[in-house]
Amino acid sequence: MLFTACNEKTTHPTHGEIVEAVYGLGTVESEELYLARFSIQVSVKEFYVTEGEDVKKGQKLFQIDEGNIIYSPINGRVTERPFHLKENVPPQSSIMTITNLDKVYLSVALEQHAAMKIKRGLKAEISFEFFRNKKVEGWIESFFPQKNEFIAKVKFKNTPEGILPGMTADVSIEVNRKTNALLVPAKAISNSHLTLIKKGKKERVEVEIGLSDLEKVEIISPALNDQDEILLP
Repeated sequence: MLFTACNEKTTHPTHGEIVEAVYGLGTVESEELYLARFSIQVSVKEFYVTEGEDVKKGQKLFQIDEGNIIYSPINGRVTERPFHLKENVPPQSSIMTITNLDKVYLSVALEQHAAMKIKRGLKAEISFEFFRNKKVEGWIESFFPQKNEFIAKVKFKNTPEGILPGMTADVSIEVNRKTNALLVPAKAISNSHLTLIKKGKKERVEVEIGLSDLEKVEIISPALNDQDEILLP
């Protein structure tokens, strides 16, 4: 980095790799969920499992007063059991919820401008708060609008141990990458212009910008060289 006679900071263009990414907050969800509920009012005669208990497919869950025994259709954990024995359960209310904790993914809500760059198969880097120094790899399995939000479904390459539905993570999705790009610091650009120092004089130049990250941007035009002196605000 150089300094002009007025003690202003300057820099030169560089060539290198740049990765453009979009960012969002992801929430862990399960792909397999069973909610035991009825279309009529019922009450529970007997519970065979309790909250926090792991169950197998085909295992008995509870019996209603009418005598029917309900079995689990999936492997999972009892994550909700809100009613008591003999309590009247309103129609369509869930008596018990079974959640498969082995089949989880991230639901990532994205801003509109970021959503326009998303497509299936893109790589994702995931960071959970409880192990910030460890990055988890993933990819975009699907992408869709939902209730005026834009949701990316991110699958884990290797699901981290201990991940539970409801946990959150910061997600970085790689949307583009380029090697040997002409780069300048992002702070050198203002309203699609940068300022060159030529023979001690400032010249404001309009630029076409390509990829960008949090620190640098790619310059498509004009064709700068490594000796050009760029003013940093």
